[in-house]
Amino acid sequence: MKIIWYGLSFLVVGSIVAFGLNQQMEVLGYGYGYNITCQAERPNNLAATYSANKNHIIFSWDPVTFSGCSSAESVYRMQIHKTDASLMVDQTNIAATETSVLAGDLQSNLAYKFKVKSTAWSLYKAFRTLPAKPTKIRIKKINHTQTDISWENVPRSKKLRYYQLVIKRGSRVIFSKQVGLGLRKKRTGTIIEHLKHHVMYNVKIRAVARKNSKGEYAKKYFIVK
Repeated sequence: MKIIWYGLSFLVVGSIVAFGLNQQMEVLGYGYGYNITCQAERPNNLAATYSANKNHIIFSWDPVTFSGCSSAESVYRMQIHKTDASLMVDQTNIAATETSVLAGDLQSNLAYKFKVKSTAWSLYKAFRTLPAKPTKIRIKKINHTQTDISWENVPRSKKLRYYQLVIKRGSRVIFSKQVGLGLRKKRTGTIIEHLKHHVMYNVKIRAVARKNSKGEYAKKYFIVK
């Protein structure tokens, strides 16, 4: 009888231990029939592009498949850092595969990097903001056919290459020139010749940092009187 009692005791204890382990495994997501661990591949093909009006920078990536995730977990997170790793933007609970940031929230003509998280972080993607738009265009008449056109140097002008100046009469471009930065002065400008008296012109000026990094044109109409 003692032998049978001991056998039953071990059987009861073993059942209790097994039940406890099974409950533990289920809580951890490893129990039979359970799949509560949220998983997804890291996002790929990250891109940063400016909107048509250049007011926003749009960040996008390829969609990933979330497995074992609730709707609250099937979201992305996006961070923007300076190259020195300083955190500039941290967006959470992004339901789509793109988001945007106001261009004015970041410094102009500066290198940044961003990453996106599903359940794991993507690799960093580098991008550079565009140069700022020139401001305070001034048209100063020299004579009936010449004007002095000047503007304030844009922020971070030491990182620029040149300014692009275009003059149009109606829809026709009559003058186009690359203008040096004039870093020793607060303003940069150039003299335009061979203009016609009492004719309306449109001048456009933008800052250029590199071939694929050109700022938005600042525009102004003028007449040589």
